[in-house]
Amino acid sequence: MKNRVLGLVLLALLSFFINACSVVTTLSFTERDIKDSPNLVENYSFSPYSTIGEEALKGWMVILNPHDNSESPITIDPDTACEGKTSLRIDASDKSVLILSEPFNVRRYGGYYLRCYFKTNSPNPPRPQLRFIVFKENGKIVNRFKTKAKINNDWQRTTISAGFIKPGARFGRLGIYIPPFKEGSIWIDDTSCFEVHGFKID
Repeated sequence: MKNRVLGLVLLALLSFFINACSVVTTLSFTERDIKDSPNLVENYSFSPYSTIGEEALKGWMVILNPHDNSESPITIDPDTACEGKTSLRIDASDKSVLILSEPFNVRRYGGYYLRCYFKTNSPNPPRPQLRFIVFKENGKIVNRFKTKAKINNDWQRTTISAGFIKPGARFGRLGIYIPPFKEGSIWIDDTSCFEVHGFKID
């Protein structure tokens, strides 16, 4: 019963992230704006912390749909990397995959630059979604930003520039959603969120 309830909760959360409307911002930050800003995403390069799949992704939450006992399509890949020595590989399956970073602090008047690198060997890959979700202290969502990545067999960077955060914002999470696909793999690496700007307060 407990597993069934957990499954329903995860399914509801996955559905929410797929279907919820998102903000498209007119801000445009770049790599030059990062300077010496720290990366707010823990384990941004998917370093392996364990050989056990459920424990390997330190700093990330994984939601699979359908959530069942079949083999997970997610693997830490020690042979392919954009940054560091490893990347996250999503193999083709009938499951959709949502990964969420651990929460990190955000400010209402902050400007944020998020990025993620993707590559694939799939002949017909889906378009992954990069998301930035901002929450109040009680967990209520105040802002959502998203963009769809265009991917091929070379590492491609996908970015979000975000700001004009609504009042009450306390923390954010970087999210990546990959729909089911039939052939090949998708690799993810160097996921980042930087606070790159502070807006003037009237």
